[in-house]
Amino acid sequence: MTVLLGGTICAAGEVNFSREILPILSDRCFHCHGPDPAHREADLRLDVREAATADREGTAAIIPGKPAASELLTRITTSDADLLMPPPAAHRKPLTKKQTELIRQWIAEGAKWGRHWSFEPPAKAELSAQEKQQNPIDVLVRRRLAEEGLSLSPVTTKQTLIRRLSFDLTGLPPTPEEVEAFVNDPSPDAVAKLVDRLLKSKHYGERMAMWWLDLARYSDTDGFQQDSTRTNWPWRDWVVQSFNENKPFDQFTIEQFAGDLLPSATPEQKLATCFHRNHMTNGEGGRDPEESRIDYVIDRVNTTGTVWLGLTLGCCQCHSHKFDPISQADYYSLFAFFNSIDEDGKAGGGAKPYLKYKSPLVERAIQEAQQVVDERRPLEAQARKQAEQEFEPWLAEQIRLVEKGFAAWHLPQVRSLTSVEGTILKQEADGTIQSSGPKPRQDDYRLIAATKLPRVTGIRLEVFPHASHTDGKLSRGESGEFILTDVKLQVRRQGSSQLRDIEFATAVADVEKEAKGRNYGKIKDTLDDDPRNGWTTEAHDPKQKHTAVFALAEPLVLDDQ
Repeated sequence: MTVLLGGTICAAGEVNFSREILPILSDRCFHCHGPDPAHREADLRLDVREAATADREGTAAIIPGKPAASELLTRITTSDADLLMPPPAAHRKPLTKKQTELIRQWIAEGAKWGRHWSFEPPAKAELSAQEKQQNPIDVLVRRRLAEEGLSLSPVTTKQTLIRRLSFDLTGLPPTPEEVEAFVNDPSPDAVAKLVDRLLKSKHYGERMAMWWLDLARYSDTDGFQQDSTRTNWPWRDWVVQSFNENKPFDQFTIEQFAGDLLPSATPEQKLATCFHRNHMTNGEGGRDPEESRIDYVIDRVNTTGTVWLGLTLGCCQCHSHKFDPISQADYYSLFAFFNSIDEDGKAGGGAKPYLKYKSPLVERAIQEAQQVVDERRPLEAQARKQAEQEFEPWLAEQIRLVEKGFAAWHLPQVRSLTSVEGTILKQEADGTIQSSGPKPRQDDYRLIAATKLPRVTGIRLEVFPHASHTDGKLSRGESGEFILTDVKLQVRRQGSSQLRDIEFATAVADVEKEAKGRNYGKIKDTLDDDPRNGWTTEAHDPKQKHTAVFALAEPLVLDDQ
């Protein structure tokens, strides 16, 4: 015998409005039948119970207890395209069968209303006597698994457990010694002792603070334009310390909002308010400081909503919230709270007010650093002794070679000298290269030379004063000084047209100018291919020879070139 059963798909238990019905109405209906009067159609609101159940010429969108008579259910189930809701022209997906039946059941149960679950006061769940003997989190997990026909995984090994706990609570893996000690601990409270130890670790506060710093938009720089350094790390350390001290969340909150307003506020309580100074600051030229100040206040209001309320308050800058119970008046009331501090809207060093604070952690950090230095000193002495033992024979060999007539430097055989701007370059009998003719403000010199050396490790540049130069100094320019912005070296095999760029490792000079403002001064800056900086001997004796040496990154082997 075959029996055909017909029925309605219903949710197990009573339908929960905030979790099951409100998301459907919000996604499919509120755009045209919600709180925004500008988009509202047919003067119908489905976000307010009184409006949704109001009599509309003998009927209503929702008639509690009577799904068949409710216009809402009729419209979402009709096959008439002209009556179907949401209409096809709205480009919103029609409700699924499961969603339709949820609404049917909800109306049949009396269309009980409610707010979003996050606005409802939390209530303790009812637990059976057996469930009360278990961990409450495990109870919730077991219930959900049971709904899906699943069960808990087997108990994990102690090796895996200590690894999970260590990563969860400190962000660091356990040491082999810690794993061995935990695995070999037979006591029934071994896990509790492990957790207590991890909670007492200074790394626990660092691990927990990481997410709070993200929420607080913490940064060591201003976050815009020049992105200048921001000295706000004492507040970061305060957050870490608060987690390590297990500071109650209400106290943690009060101190960050108004620590400076507490009676006899401590330096740390005042420091806590830096939460609201973590925002980006704008130091762009021409920026109106007052406009920036208002932006900073808005940032604090919106961040407060995100972090403490879990709400996007920013919508209320222009209008009352369309879905959450936050009005524009509420928004600007909170705005007024943050709009009362002595702030000028500037950025960087001008971003007042400033708080002078000496972190108690500084001394500890200095002691820790000194301990590391002291521990390394024997290793440094050992390494120095070994280096000296290797260096002394090498130095003796170099001295011996020099005494035998060894020459470290060789003049290249100049084949051609050219310039981009027309400066005349000529090699003198002593090997120096002298300029004459036009005196452009800047020029590029190109020297092509040959060498028979089998191996080259660097090039040496010497600049000489000359009688033909301005006042007998180092150049023909007005000041008698010079700026060398770039040095490049290329090599090619004789008879070949292919050039190979040779990389420099570093450069040193006998004298340099301390670079301030404009970056001309350092010899190393001739290696960065940036014409805005380079080497100059300005501020040193302009009537003395000066020398620069450019070391190659790798020895250049030329015997096969």
